[in-house]
Amino acid sequence: MRKSLIIVFLLSLSLSIQSQNDLGKSDDEARIVLNTFVPDDILENAPSARKLFVTKLGQIASRNGMGGGGASGNNRFIISGDINILTKDITATAPPKYLVTIETTLAVGDGIDGKAFSSEFVEFKGIGNSEDKAFISAIRKINPRHKLIKQAIKEGKEKIIEYYNSRCDFILKEASALADSRKFDEAVFLLNQVPEVTKECYDKSMDLAVEIIKRKFEFECQSKIAEARALIANGDFTGASQILNFFTQDMDCYSDVAALLKEINVGLCSKYLGEARGHWANRNSTSAANALAKINASSPCYQESLQIAQEISSLLDEREQREWDLNYEKYKDGQAIKNRKLDNAAAMIQAARDVGVAYGKNQPKTVTYTRIIK
Repeated sequence: MRKSLIIVFLLSLSLSIQSQNDLGKSDDEARIVLNTFVPDDILENAPSARKLFVTKLGQIASRNGMGGGGASGNNRFIISGDINILTKDITATAPPKYLVTIETTLAVGDGIDGKAFSSEFVEFKGIGNSEDKAFISAIRKINPRHKLIKQAIKEGKEKIIEYYNSRCDFILKEASALADSRKFDEAVFLLNQVPEVTKECYDKSMDLAVEIIKRKFEFECQSKIAEARALIANGDFTGASQILNFFTQDMDCYSDVAALLKEINVGLCSKYLGEARGHWANRNSTSAANALAKINASSPCYQESLQIAQEISSLLDEREQREWDLNYEKYKDGQAIKNRKLDNAAAMIQAARDVGVAYGKNQPKTVTYTRIIK
């Protein structure tokens, strides 16, 4: 399995990308995230209305398929809003009412470079017992499905795709340079930000991400081996196995990895057989079944586990036998699924994504945007 891991992974990735390219329009839009941004001077004297306006921008992004934080942690693109007060009146009634007419400007663009990709203007009227409540009344009327708003989102999405396609070579070169400087996590994070809808650029980015992940594992091999040895010394064989799972036979340090994997297998055998015997000594056949089921067919003690299972089964009464058969098969099936997940080449794809996501989570939470509505 390990010997063919990379080949199977690349085939899986190719199929995955092909299926993603065939997805519909709404799914494509969901792969690009718009972060909300309202300049500080907008509704600064009407805090409740300002808060609602920020929320409304988030609703517009979400209901047009471009909301959410995004697993890639990409904060570059924004949906921004501005409000121009066209009229503001107070009625002669008792109590007086405030009437406002606002022109709302909504724009999609690059919040880092301060460049608007699309924008639209829509007027709304509001009435309330105070100026703040009048603004709230008007902002509530902003419909995320308004045709002009939807058009602005659509045009903005197209420009974002164009942004990535036109800068793809630069992104790939930047990621390669980061990897050359052993900044592997940052390089993968950069590549993870390329949305799947960009098709060709996404394909190239994922190919490069695979290469960089392999380089990362190769570079970290000795440190991971040391980490795995420490876990083995503490009896954490499962944790050690997970650390070593992605190292393949084409890596220089694989002989050391293979030796540790053999040691882990022996350790797990001793652990699970001991647990099974201990549980059965207390007449706990359910827990004994659980422990024995964790020993897979490739383990050196697999045959011994089958013998113990047969011995326990032969000493059970009819009711206990039914429970044993049910639990033992259930646990065996569950463990088989875990083993497939552990050995599945597609786990390499998840490894690349996890590296990028983890790096993004460690970045500063506050992003300073440049105003895109002039």
